[in-house]
Amino acid sequence: MKRICLLDNPKSGSRAHADRVKELLNRMEACGFEVFCEELISLEQTQQVIAAQIDAGCDMFIVSGGDGTVSSVSHHLTGTRIPLLIFPAGNENLLATHLGLQPIPSKAIDAIRQGKYRDIDVAQVNDILCIAMVGVGVDAAIVHHVHRMRKGHINKSHYIWAAIKTFLRYNHTEISIRIDGEEVFCNKAFAIIGNIPGYGGGFKIFKEAVCDDGLLNVTVFQCSTIFQLIYLFTLVVVGQMDKSSLIHYYKGQKIEIVSAVSTMQSQIDGDSGPALPLNIQVVPAGLRLLVP
Repeated sequence: MKRICLLDNPKSGSRAHADRVKELLNRMEACGFEVFCEELISLEQTQQVIAAQIDAGCDMFIVSGGDGTVSSVSHHLTGTRIPLLIFPAGNENLLATHLGLQPIPSKAIDAIRQGKYRDIDVAQVNDILCIAMVGVGVDAAIVHHVHRMRKGHINKSHYIWAAIKTFLRYNHTEISIRIDGEEVFCNKAFAIIGNIPGYGGGFKIFKEAVCDDGLLNVTVFQCSTIFQLIYLFTLVVVGQMDKSSLIHYYKGQKIEIVSAVSTMQSQIDGDSGPALPLNIQVVPAGLRLLVP
């Protein structure tokens, strides 16, 4: 009998999703699985729950939540080879979308029964794990603004207003980027580091991102004025990023980003991240995922 632990973030998703989680639990129990469900309320409690379940011999985990929740759970499963199934519930669910995972109980049961795995790379950002993307600069400022104003569930309208305010007020800052020990960029800019092609809103930020090639992708947007910022944003929206010499692409295993401005912020998987400097390193095939 498989011992499965479902980790649910009650702050993610809607009432309809809560009903889908309940249906998934009922279906797993009907299939004869030994199922344990835990609500996630804090980072510390998440760590404690996962550690206890691993000690008890848990065969696999299911996480119901957005990218931030998936990232926090993945942090404690990286390197264990214990498979994780994502049952997406957030606004974007970037990794789940990339892998074709849907919040449909019957499809989740099919994935469990088929037992098809994929080992993907993850990134270690200082002491935090990242599964999809790291942002430095403008997009990080937007994420920090949204989370400062948060009073419950977040929807896409929160990001639209935060983006408008950030665009009007943002102080463009110089950053220095080293990849695998070599400085590749130093100028006013913002940067996105990721492991999959997609970004929030369905935008494709990386040209050749592969989640299990042992490399991280870096896209740098050279930008010093609000006019350049609007121009670059427009190129992203219309899918014409290759048209501008202000957009630079790199790949590597180790990325270091520094700035003279000590308050320059980052975002990790859509959650507020630490201030610079950042030391980002790939963990090849670090996380085992259950996939369709």
